[in-house]
Amino acid sequence: MIRQQYESLRMGQDLRKNLIDIKQELKEGAAKKELLALLDGDYSLLTGLLEHPEPKVRKNTAIILGRLGQDENALPLYEAYGREQQLFVKSDYLKALMELDCSACSTQLKKRLLQLEQYRPAEEEEKHIREELSALRKLVDRYTIHCKHCFQGYDNAWDVILTTGKQYQQITAEQIKEGKITVLKSGVRVYTSRLRSVLRIPTYRESLFPLNVKKIPGGYKEAAKALAESNLLELLQKAHEAEDSFYFRLSLHSPRPLEQRGIFIKKCSFALEQETTGKLKNSPSDYELEIRLMENREGQFLPLLKLYTFGEERFAYRKNTVAASIKPEQAALIARLARPYMQERALVLDPFCGVGTMLIERERICPAKVMYGVDIFGEAIAKAKENTELAGSEVYYINRDFFEFTHKYLFDEIITDLPDRGKKGREQQDAFYAAFFEKAVKMLNAQGKMMLYSNEKNYVKKQLRLHKELTLLREFSMDEKDNYYLFIISVTV
Repeated sequence: MIRQQYESLRMGQDLRKNLIDIKQELKEGAAKKELLALLDGDYSLLTGLLEHPEPKVRKNTAIILGRLGQDENALPLYEAYGREQQLFVKSDYLKALMELDCSACSTQLKKRLLQLEQYRPAEEEEKHIREELSALRKLVDRYTIHCKHCFQGYDNAWDVILTTGKQYQQITAEQIKEGKITVLKSGVRVYTSRLRSVLRIPTYRESLFPLNVKKIPGGYKEAAKALAESNLLELLQKAHEAEDSFYFRLSLHSPRPLEQRGIFIKKCSFALEQETTGKLKNSPSDYELEIRLMENREGQFLPLLKLYTFGEERFAYRKNTVAASIKPEQAALIARLARPYMQERALVLDPFCGVGTMLIERERICPAKVMYGVDIFGEAIAKAKENTELAGSEVYYINRDFFEFTHKYLFDEIITDLPDRGKKGREQQDAFYAAFFEKAVKMLNAQGKMMLYSNEKNYVKKQLRLHKELTLLREFSMDEKDNYYLFIISVTV
C-alpha cells in the first residue's frame, strides 16, 4: 500500500488523499521502514511539498516528515514553519519538529516564542495562536534548563486554608498552636507567621492560599484580567523571592459539562498568559502552581492558589507507594480518631499493611511495644520496609497471606485499611469479610481492639451481628459521601 501511495505522490496524483493515507500508515513501524527504503535518503519529494499552494498538503507533509524521524529534515521543516502564513498549519510544523533534533534552530525558536508570548491575537486568531504557543513552548523546553522555584517565605505571615472535608475540621484546628484560626465549612483558615509548623500538621488534605479577591467574573477574559490584577503575582514573588516566570495550570471546579470546562480552561489560561505578559506560562503537565477557580451559584469564581514549590515535610518518610495505598493524611486522621481506644505499649498487627502508612501514623500518635505488618504483595512489603526505616519506626514485616499467618502470642490491637472489593462479586466479598472476622477474633486477646477502615459498611455490620463476642464502640463516617467508615470494635469475651 505504501508503495502505491508513494508512486502516486511522485506522479502528483491525489496529493491530499495519498498524504493522509501515508500519515495513517506511518503509525505502524513496518510502513515507516518501507517508506524510508523507497525514499532511499532522498526526501526532496516531501520537502518540495512543503511549498505546495494547498495548506492541507503542507500540513500533512510536515506530519509525515516528523513521523519519519530523520533529523536532516529539521531545517526544511523549520524554514517552512517560518514562511507559513496559514495559522492553523503552524503548530503541525512544531509537532513534527518535536520528533527530530532541531537544536540548530533552538535560538530562533526561542525568539519566536518570546514574540508570540507578547502578541495579542484577534479573537478569530486566538485558537490557532494558542495551539502554536503550546507546541512551541514544549519544543523550546527541550533546549532550555528551567530553574525550579523553591518556597522561601516561611518567615513571612501567611493566610492559608487547610482543607479537611466537612466533618473533622476541629481535629486539624486543635493542632494549630499559634495564629488566627477560622473554622470553615470544609477546612480551617489560619493567619500565621509559623507556616512551616502549620504545614507539618498531618491531618489536612491540601494547603491553599486565598487571593485578595473573593469573587471574580465568570467570563474567561474577565476572569483572566481579574487574576492578573489581583495579588497573585505579588504573592508568588513574596513566596519565592523571584520575579521571573512561573509555570501554572488552571483548574475549574464547576457544575459545567466537562467539555465546556475544558474549553474555558484553555481560553482562560491563554488569556492569563497575555494579561501577565508571560509572567505566568501555562504548562498543564509540568507546573509549579495550580490556580483553582471554585464556581458559585451565581457563576462567579473564588480563586485559590496551590503551590508545589515546598517539600512535603509532614510525610517525608513516604517514599514508596503502590496503587492501593491509603492517603497518608487519611491514615493520620484515622490514628487521631482512634487514639482514645489505643493502648500504649500495645502489640499491634496490620494484616493488610501495604507500604506501612497506617502503622507508621499509628506509632506517631501512640507508641507501641511491637508492630507487625502482613501483606500478600511482596512489592508492598519491600516498600514498607524502606518507608518505615525513613520514618525512624520499627515494624516486623511479613510477606504472607493474612489467612495463613500465625503467631505465637495474641495481639492487643488490629488496625488496617481493609482491601477494596476490586473485581470480587458480592458473594465473594461477603465470604472475605466472614473469613477476616473469624481469623481476626482468634488473633486478638481478651479486650483486644480492632480499628477497621472500610467502604463495606453492610458487611462489617453483618459480622458484628454474627459475632456476639464483638462490640462496636464507635463508627466514624470518613468522607462526605459516606462511602468509607472507621469502625472501632472491642472483644468482650
